[in-house]
Amino acid sequence: MRCALILLILFTSNMLNAVEKFPVDHFFKDPSMLDPQLSPDGNYLAALLPYNINEETQSVCKRRTQNFLKDLEKYAAKELGIRRVDVSTLSPEFIKDLKRKYAQAEEGVHFCDLSRRNIAVIWLADPDPNCQQGNYAYCERLRVTQLRSQNVSGFYWVNNERIVFETGGNQLNAMTGFVDSIGIYAVNKDGTKAKQLVEPTDAMTNHKVISTIPIHRLPEDPDHVLVMRNDRKRYYLDVYRMNVYTGKFFRVLAQPGPVTNWAVDNNGVVRMATMQDENSLSYETQIMYRDNEDSEWVEVDRFEGMQNGWNSLGFTEDNEKIYVTSNLGRDTYALSIFDPETGELEDLFENEGTDVTRIGMTEDGEVITILYRDIDTKPKRHYVNSKWKDILENLTTAFGVDFIGIASMSKDQQKMILSIEDDRNPGDYYLYDRNKNQIAYLGSMRPWIDPKTMAEMQPIEFEARDGETIHGFLSVPVDSDGKNLPLIVNPHGGPFGVQDVWRYNAETQFFVNRGYAVMQVNFRGSGGYGKRHERIGYKRWGLEMQDDISDAVNWAVEEGIADSEHVCIYGASYGGYATMAGITLTPELYRCAVNYVGIWDIKMLYEQNGRWVERMKRWFQNHVLDPKEDIEQLKKTSPNFHIDKIKAPLLIVHGRRDYNVRVEQAETLMDALDAKDIPYEVLIKKEEGHGFRLEENRVELYTLMEEFFEKNLSKP
Repeated sequence: MRCALILLILFTSNMLNAVEKFPVDHFFKDPSMLDPQLSPDGNYLAALLPYNINEETQSVCKRRTQNFLKDLEKYAAKELGIRRVDVSTLSPEFIKDLKRKYAQAEEGVHFCDLSRRNIAVIWLADPDPNCQQGNYAYCERLRVTQLRSQNVSGFYWVNNERIVFETGGNQLNAMTGFVDSIGIYAVNKDGTKAKQLVEPTDAMTNHKVISTIPIHRLPEDPDHVLVMRNDRKRYYLDVYRMNVYTGKFFRVLAQPGPVTNWAVDNNGVVRMATMQDENSLSYETQIMYRDNEDSEWVEVDRFEGMQNGWNSLGFTEDNEKIYVTSNLGRDTYALSIFDPETGELEDLFENEGTDVTRIGMTEDGEVITILYRDIDTKPKRHYVNSKWKDILENLTTAFGVDFIGIASMSKDQQKMILSIEDDRNPGDYYLYDRNKNQIAYLGSMRPWIDPKTMAEMQPIEFEARDGETIHGFLSVPVDSDGKNLPLIVNPHGGPFGVQDVWRYNAETQFFVNRGYAVMQVNFRGSGGYGKRHERIGYKRWGLEMQDDISDAVNWAVEEGIADSEHVCIYGASYGGYATMAGITLTPELYRCAVNYVGIWDIKMLYEQNGRWVERMKRWFQNHVLDPKEDIEQLKKTSPNFHIDKIKAPLLIVHGRRDYNVRVEQAETLMDALDAKDIPYEVLIKKEEGHGFRLEENRVELYTLMEEFFEKNLSKP
């Protein structure tokens, strides 16, 4: 196996003095500031800030939660004779009784889950002299949401007064304890006129979950936004005008067919639709277009959609053409302009070997920059506008950093929120006032993190056993020479279309801080490297996809980075499958393993709880395997057929409310291990889903993982 092409100088980080061992919550406590956004006039700033619940409330909430879940399990055991309750088996009467028992009328909520993320608004035009000089700690601020039972998951300004925000997505429902769909609310910047616009529904008990997705802030109508909504047909979306004060919906446009996405011009007129026939085995995609709201829809493009993509990003400033990312006729996504009159794509930018990720645009269709990544390196820009090139390059030079992002911008483009983050910095935010030529610090995502104490992510490249080039990242302790280290290999989830990228990663930094090298591998099937790299992973679970991870370990050993006797594997979701495949298919490689919300039985994933609609079944058969047709491959690659090969100490972690990879995956794994008298450790949290979201549970998890790796991986 040839040497890495990109090792740089291994490793400049050893020039730093030894770094202290930070407490677990240093890495995993909730962020201090998230998603700052300017009002259209630039006079106000809204951001997600933590809300620290007092100890008494925490105690009450935790007790209610535990009692609620105990009642569910008692019901399952007594009435249904099963170990774990399935939402489909809950009677309406039982749900009604639970609602009554656990209602918290005094707080207007039904369930207490210790969530802490709310919206705060800062008045940037506060006449206080300190505020005007850029010390925003002196500016008037107000917390405008008072949620205790759910986190605010996202928000946006509709006008200079009104904020629309969402909750849910991975929250527990008061009625059943199961995952909610998204609820939508609105509130004024002073905290008044709060209104629920869309009620969240129980995504697991409701056969028709209504999704409401915002698509455009109407420039001439401050009372409404355009949204996509599937209230007529589950998988397809109509367009509505939603009143952000009353919550009333007015249908603007019914789907001309099976629409999966819409494109809106700069005046708020819906003019393009992407359609996919749910019965098409090839995911045939149609692009429909109309000149104006009175015109008929016409087809302007059609293509096989299994491997091909065509994503509308926004109309040009003159509303005549559309910016799109497309891989039609090429391997990677490029940025193009689509002319609906001619049906032609004009290429603007393509990067060899990697996909264009997105473009930065103003609300009126002016392109700021094209964003992409070179092969496993830092984010890059391609400019098509000299004005924005001058602005961003001057700012980059002033800060002395490699990359600056624009998180938000006022409508007149005179105020911007700048974000600075990299592999060692979780994120800092600054306000840039172009009129005053003033830059001032706003806050940080995790201000307690000192980037100088964090490890660099070094890009790596190696040749797999079949000659395929594989990329990834390696991080080593800052006080290390990068040689002969205990290694944690951390395969990502997904797996298709997902990739590890160069950015701050709390898990990686935590493990590196404990003295381990961490390797992340973009094995075949991963996204970002074009459709060929993803396609060669189809139906190769446990085969070449797993070989890439094994070859990464062997490469690290051959390069002298890793000690072959001290290698562990840890992954979540599909990464959990790769973990189980690693210790069953290649048990000689790994000293220990952590399976976090992972898959160990492929057939169970396919069959579980009837959640696969016909189209998804076909997707699974085409991308993973067909449990009926590919029997020999199933037996070869599904870890449940190879349990006798498990020799490495194993930690199993799962959430009982996980509806991506259900907890039965963990339970049947434990049953099989018990039957074989194979020891293991386990952490299952009743209130968690597909990944732990509560701060206290994250801290508990990584404290346990620290002890596990110290016991099984650390060198004497």
